[in-house]
Amino acid sequence: MAAVAVLPGCGLGAGSQEGTVDLLVTRDYGSEALVDKSIGDLTESETALRVLDGASDIETRYGGGFVQSVDGISGNNKGGRSSDWFFSVNGIVAERGSAEFEVGAGDQVWWDYHDWTDAMEIGAVVGSYPAPMAGGYDGTVWPVVIQCVTTPRDNCAFVKRQLSEAGVQATIENGMGSPSDDTLRILVGRWVDMDLDSDAVNLRKEPSTSGVFAQFVIRDGAEHLLGLDQEANEVQDYGPDAGLVAASRRNDGPPVWFITGGSDAGVAAAASALTTEDLQQRYAAVVSDGRIASLPLP
Repeated sequence: MAAVAVLPGCGLGAGSQEGTVDLLVTRDYGSEALVDKSIGDLTESETALRVLDGASDIETRYGGGFVQSVDGISGNNKGGRSSDWFFSVNGIVAERGSAEFEVGAGDQVWWDYHDWTDAMEIGAVVGSYPAPMAGGYDGTVWPVVIQCVTTPRDNCAFVKRQLSEAGVQATIENGMGSPSDDTLRILVGRWVDMDLDSDAVNLRKEPSTSGVFAQFVIRDGAEHLLGLDQEANEVQDYGPDAGLVAASRRNDGPPVWFITGGSDAGVAAAASALTTEDLQQRYAAVVSDGRIASLPLP
């Protein structure tokens, strides 16, 4: 299970490393912060589990590889719905258990307790921005490509400036390129222009497949952005002029980010939210009427 995953960092054995690891502990998809601190005095074999254990009272199962409880909040299965602890490093849900995932200085470790009944396969989140574009993941730093799938190109240039201000260098390509195992793609454009992409097409599906609590549907001849709750129910129709910032990841390759909306105005709204302050502690974000909401919605 993802709750057991851990990220390898730069540990090489005994010793220490300079710098800190940022630890965030939340519940309900980041809606409530429980711990938010920087952890110093790192060993060269620091792990995601050890970082959590040093800041919270935890209980584990299955030989110490599965976090069962953090500060009294315990995984459970009630009424057919399951809740557990999951973690990501630098915005990517790790493939290994937390006791095996070594982390290094500069990494962001995020533990979240949530109901995963309707979306177990969440591969990436946006709330650690500018990671993983900056800093990489698990010892790998991918080249970043902005794939501009919609004309005009103004939104793509704006996204590049936003990334540059966050310390990320990116190139712009026109049109959708093929998914790559060595390039982190940021797709920028109207949803109707990108939904044939092999990664984007999953956003047409339920969160159990897409890992994102949002959907695009055609209503009144336009692409409307729907915000869903954690049970995958529609909560709000934001219309075509709202923007979506989301990320997904399949297999072990780099994630793909989506800066999209039902219209050019929606894309511009999503691009405007590409800042650390606006995306912090969010699994995905919807931007509408100048306001930003976290997905899933309450």
